[in-house]
Amino acid sequence: MKLGSGGGTPDGKLLDGIAKGDRDAFTAFYQRHNRALFAFLVKLVRERELAEEVLSETMLEVWRQAGRFEGKSSVTTWLFSIGHHKAVSRLRKKREVALDDDVAAAIEDQAPGPDSIAAGQGMSRLLQGLMEKLSLDHREILHLAYFQEFSVQEIADTLDLPENTVKTRMFYARQKLKGMLEAAGVKGASV
Repeated sequence: MKLGSGGGTPDGKLLDGIAKGDRDAFTAFYQRHNRALFAFLVKLVRERELAEEVLSETMLEVWRQAGRFEGKSSVTTWLFSIGHHKAVSRLRKKREVALDDDVAAAIEDQAPGPDSIAAGQGMSRLLQGLMEKLSLDHREILHLAYFQEFSVQEIADTLDLPENTVKTRMFYARQKLKGMLEAAGVKGASV
């Protein structure tokens, strides 16, 4: 199946081609999804190199598992779910080599405070910086909702969580972010 760039080919057809070993279909699929998936992974793992590794692992898994896609969710939700699981697995392995409490306590936080961030950069940068301070659970929920524009159902499918858990995490993530914005001097912030 020759697909060219895959610009108008539906994701499902690309996966069918990938399942049959079609490299052109895989290339088109990769080109269509790699940027959004990479942005999501960078937000999760907070390291560009690690995000690149997880992106590669995720796409390799797509190559291997394309024939098993059942269509119970959108292709994008399925893809992000694979990426999420790969990222969380990598983060768990990384934590196993974590610093002990005394060493961690001795490390100084050299990040600029919220006031200097707000003064020196725009609202977008401030918001990105504050989101980085959220927990992984809150960061990924907000990223999927606001940057990927996933619905609550799509987020639940991607993260393998009940919808009510997604709604609860989203509520608390917004509250936390709102409090951080107000502490940074942004009055009347609504998230």
